[in-house]
Amino acid sequence: MKHLLTACCFLFSLVFPAAVWSAESAADILERMDQAAPGFQAMSANVRMTTYVSVISDKTVEDGTLLMQRLKKNGTVRAILDFSHQKEASANRLIAFLGNIIRIYYPNANTYQDYDVGKNSDALNQFLLLGFGSSGKELAQGYDISAAGTETLGGQDTTKLVLVPKTASVKEKLAKIEMWIPANSAYPIQQEFYEPPPSGNYRIVTYSEMNLKPAIKGKQLDFKPPAGATKSS
Repeated sequence: MKHLLTACCFLFSLVFPAAVWSAESAADILERMDQAAPGFQAMSANVRMTTYVSVISDKTVEDGTLLMQRLKKNGTVRAILDFSHQKEASANRLIAFLGNIIRIYYPNANTYQDYDVGKNSDALNQFLLLGFGSSGKELAQGYDISAAGTETLGGQDTTKLVLVPKTASVKEKLAKIEMWIPANSAYPIQQEFYEPPPSGNYRIVTYSEMNLKPAIKGKQLDFKPPAGATKSS
């Protein structure tokens, strides 16, 4: 279950004079997301995920790739988050989002686990599309959203948005989300997820080499474990 949190779910800064760039309003960015959402079909990116566990003061950094597609037929999201080339072999895994099933494959052991999210599949789809294919109106329905200044990430001028969940059930697991949106873009290059206090835990996901028109062959995202793989409970 530890790695399931990864589901539900290259920094380089250049400093420019403050006068060059001023923060956009949250309304402007959400409007841009409204315009971009209907055309979103797929994306790929390199991913760096930093996970901090407060109780043991542990920070783990993992590098991988993400390939995601929203199916035209029913809007279901398929995605593969690949962390199968970590420095520590025990951390190698591939996470596939398959509708109401999350499949985590461990290549070193050639084993996998399936988690049935059942009625929560719609919520999972929305979470996967957070900032990617979700419209500004959809985000505003679930979160109170505000702009929180500017930062330069990866050489790009960005405005930071702060999203605070509106519903009690989400607030139990998530205190807030921060997203960094580049100028003239509808998609984040970084997200940070904060657990409710007093945990102090958070996760930062940074995207680079983003491609909004990746080549996806057939059922590439319907991940099936290799021959001989064992399913564990």
